Parts: sequence; C-alpha cells; structure tokens
Amino acid sequence: MRWRRGIVRAYFSGKHASGGLPTSGHDARFAMPLPGSQVFSIRDVTGCPLPRPPTRMPASHRREQLSRTMSSYLGLGYALLIVLMAGLAGHAIWQIVELKARMSDIVDVRNRKIQLATDLQEASYNRHNTLVYQVLAQDPFERDAYFQLYIKWGYRVGVARADLKSLSLDAFERANLMRQDMLVERILLVQEAITDLSARDEMDAARARLSADLRPLNLQYTEILESLRRHERDLIRTALEQAQQATDRAISLHLSLGAVLILLAVAIAGITRRLLKRDARIIYAQVSELEQAGTLLEHQATHDPLTGLANRALFYRRLDEAIQHASEEQFSLVIMYIDLDDFKQVNDQHGHAAGDALLLAVSRRLHHLVRKSDTSARLGGDEFALLFVGIEATEACAELCAKVEREIAQPVYHAGITLTPSCSIGHAIYPRDGCKLDDLLNAADAKMYEVKRARKLARGESF
Repeated sequence: MRWRRGIVRAYFSGKHASGGLPTSGHDARFAMPLPGSQVFSIRDVTGCPLPRPPTRMPASHRREQLSRTMSSYLGLGYALLIVLMAGLAGHAIWQIVELKARMSDIVDVRNRKIQLATDLQEASYNRHNTLVYQVLAQDPFERDAYFQLYIKWGYRVGVARADLKSLSLDAFERANLMRQDMLVERILLVQEAITDLSARDEMDAARARLSADLRPLNLQYTEILESLRRHERDLIRTALEQAQQATDRAISLHLSLGAVLILLAVAIAGITRRLLKRDARIIYAQVSELEQAGTLLEHQATHDPLTGLANRALFYRRLDEAIQHASEEQFSLVIMYIDLDDFKQVNDQHGHAAGDALLLAVSRRLHHLVRKSDTSARLGGDEFALLFVGIEATEACAELCAKVEREIAQPVYHAGITLTPSCSIGHAIYPRDGCKLDDLLNAADAKMYEVKRARKLARGESF
C-alpha cells in the first residue's frame, strides 16, 4: 500500500512512478509513446481504432516554394508594370519633344520664310512703284526724292534676300532662289536702263521700257515669290497634319498601353489573390494538422494506449475534481479498484497477445458499465479503476460491485482458447470512507487486498 500512495503523490507532484506493476508485452511498449513513433492498429474499448498520428507533409518546403512562386509572379508583374509605365512616360515625352520641334519648325522657320518672302515682295513692289513715280514726275527735285526711295527699297530687297538665303533651305527653296537671282539680274539691267533714260529726260522711252520690259519681269518675280509662299504654306499644312497624326497615334498608343496596364494590374491582383487563398488553405491545413496533433498528444497523455481508457493521471485528476464538486453539491462518490486475478499466468501460458486480448475485453466491459458522468480507467498492468457519481446507498454500491464482477467473469475467446477472467474489487464511498483523495484511494486499495487475501486463503494459497 505504501507504493500505491507513492504513485498517487508522484502523479500529483508531476513525477512519474512505475510502481512495479505487472504489464503485458504490448503494454510495456505503449507505456509512453513518443510523437512520431510507430502506433499499432489496436482497437480501443469502443471497437474503433485508436487515433493515429496524422501523416504530416513537410510544410517548410511548401511555404518556401509558395514564397518563391509568389515573389516571382509579383516581381515579374511589377517589373512589367514599371517597364510599361516607363515606356508610356518615355513615349509621351518623345512625342511632346517631337511635336514641340515640329511646332518650332512651323512657327520659327516656315513663318519666318513666309514673312521674308512677303517683305521681299513688298520691297520689290515699292521699288518698282518708286521707279514708276520717278519716270512720271516732272519736277527734278521730286524725281530725285523718288530716286532716293528707289535706292532705299532696293536696299530692303537685298536685306530680305540675304536673310532668306541665311536660313536652312530645301531643294525647292534653293531652286526658287536661283530663279530669283537670274530674274533679279535682268530686272536690275532694265531698271538701270530706265533710270538712265529718266536722267536724260527721255521720259517717253523710259515709260515704254517700264511698261514693255520691267512690268512683265516684276510679274514673274512676284509669281516666283508667291510660289515660295505657297510652298511654305503647304509645308506648314503638312507639318500640322503630321503633328495631328502623331498626336492621334500617341493617344491610341497611350490608351492601348493604359488598357494593358489595367489588365496587367488586374491579373497581378488575381494572381496575388489566388496565391493568398492557396497560402490560406495551406495555413489552415497546417493549423488543422497542429490541432489534430495536439488532440492526439493530449489523448496519448491522458489515455491508456492499449485500451483507450483513461490512464492513472486522468483518473486521479477527475477524482480530485469530483471530490471538490461533491463537497459543494453534497452528493456521494464510489471508487472501485479492480485487480485481475492470475493475469501473469495468462501471459506466461498463452503469450502477451492473449494477455492484451483479455485486457481489451475487460476494458470494453467496464466501458459499457459506466455512464457518461462516470469514469473507467486502466491504472497500469492488470489494474483498473471506476469512478461512479451520485450513488447513495451502500446496498446499491454492493450490487454494483457484484455486477462488475459478473461482467468481467464472462469468458474471453482468443485464437482458439477460452480465457475465464476473475477479479478482486475494492471500493470506497465518499464521504463515508474519507473526504480526501488519498483517503479514498487507500480505503479502496485496502478493501481490494482484503478480498484478494480472502480468496487466496479460501483456496489454500499463501498471500
């Protein structure tokens, strides 16, 4: 009895004590199963297989693979977004610069050429008119004044032509200026001849040359200048059309790239959502596995691995809780200690498999005898314990002990042999036999040994 009290103290102090109880071969192997160790397919008292440790796949590899895949997809998607946005911005800047250059060419160069052609035509027109007025004037002083204006507008013509030649010219413009040069030489010769005639007062001859020779040349010169202005206006119109087309293309391209960016962003969001959902499923599966593993570990820590009944630690904990509850609610408890008689002989004669079969059969019978509020436990080896809640009368307790003994005494058939178990039962009633856990356990243990001793003495065996 001292070693039993030591076991009780050891369990409630957090220390393990074997107590030297007899165990079967399989029971010894299942005494303290470690997580991940082999679990044999042995059924518990309900006839169902005991819970097996869940087969756990390496989660670290899946997490690492998921992280790499997600990083690759997201990195590629964001890189594409950045490249497309950079391309879109670069193309927009290029379009703006090109459009600015075209507008600058239109405004600064083409309009400048048109203005110079207009100035040149105006200066030529005024030079021609001053020459006409000079020929028509009768007063020498008036004639001299028109001559000075003639010189002035001639200078203006030269300046305009020099400015026009200083600009960047295309082939048409260079050809136009060459035509002007050839025509200007002829105009200058005619103008000088008319001026000489006017200086000699040969006004009729001067007027005749003015009308017959100079006027047609001036009309040709005006037509050449007008063709230059038309050319510049056509170039302006073409440049504006090209700028409009470039703007339309840029708008279309930007809209297309914008749509691609939106689709890519949606695709990245969808991929991210899918990967996150998969990650959530993996995390949920891992949490479920951890919960299952925790449930299994808790079951292994509180239940006998062979029979599935509560083990010694769980039985003592429930008994202690029941005592506290009974003291508050004022009801009684019955504790039974059950020891199988001659269990060692079964192991020795028929093997440990037969011993395990006997233990399982007894466990099932005890499990079916108790209610949901009661507890059936295997304390170790061939010892079992029962805790009944709310049994008041002593006669009811005695009848219950007899019923337990009759159930256990039913034959057990295993591998062609018949085993007829018997047991010794000792019981204690709370609060009659004690109000503390140790007192109740000692009382039940003492009565069980009294029964066992009486039976052995009745058979003439020593105890």
